[in-house]
Amino acid sequence: MTLGEGKRKVLMLLDEYSSGGEISVDEDIDLKMNDFFDMAQRDMAKWQPIVRRTVVTLDGSGSEGLPNEVARVFRIRKNGVRVSAYEVIEGKLVYDAGDTSTLALDYIATPSTITPETEDSYVFEVSEDAANCLPFFVAAQQLIPDLVIDYGAFYNLYLQMRGMLPRSTLSSSGGVRQALYRR
Repeated sequence: MTLGEGKRKVLMLLDEYSSGGEISVDEDIDLKMNDFFDMAQRDMAKWQPIVRRTVVTLDGSGSEGLPNEVARVFRIRKNGVRVSAYEVIEGKLVYDAGDTSTLALDYIATPSTITPETEDSYVFEVSEDAANCLPFFVAAQQLIPDLVIDYGAFYNLYLQMRGMLPRSTLSSSGGVRQALYRR
């Protein structure tokens, strides 16, 4: 789902239609939309982490900077075999000087920040099922200051939809595991 599609869904939820059936533009709602979608995507990424992999070729210096989106590395592989001889400290991969190995790093990513300047073509980084929950969060945020309309219905729908998504967490072995049917 794109940011523009999400905005359209929020406007539909808020019933922002003119008498002719066209969606009307409310500047107050529009100005807050990107920031609310940023909050929603970050909340959803805590529930259902964004898992990515990157390949790093070490230059032998003893430390390599990692991409800014790396929140936590949970698995490092060298030649397809899991290794623990490497450490991540303050966004850098630390290793013995002279090592020029190629490593595959599996990590939890932080989603990109959605700013007021973010284009409507931006594709949410969470799964499609998770992205379908975001408009309910945003609609609730839009209604919080409204003393007449209760935001709780949209927020509760968001929580219910989010709760129905499979939740992934890191297992003690460092891998991602399904936590919905955890015993």
